[in-house]
Amino acid sequence: MLANDAERPSEEHRGYEILYVAGQRSWHFRADPEGPLSQHSYRSAFQARRAVDQLLDAPEPVAAGKKGKRQA
Repeated sequence: MLANDAERPSEEHRGYEILYVAGQRSWHFRADPEGPLSQHSYRSAFQARRAVDQLLDAPEPVAAGKKGKRQA
């Protein structure tokens, strides 16, 4: 184990857990403490917090409507 790969405390940001994965030397986030980690990894807790902010602040995707006959 590298000296700078020590465990770091997890933190909470806007309802998400931000945690360090020592074996990967990267930060991840997850919505549920027992849930899966984010698909992307981040080099700092700051970057993981920004990713959570972008996730929560992004507008909801709009479903594409089917083209067809309109009902009157």
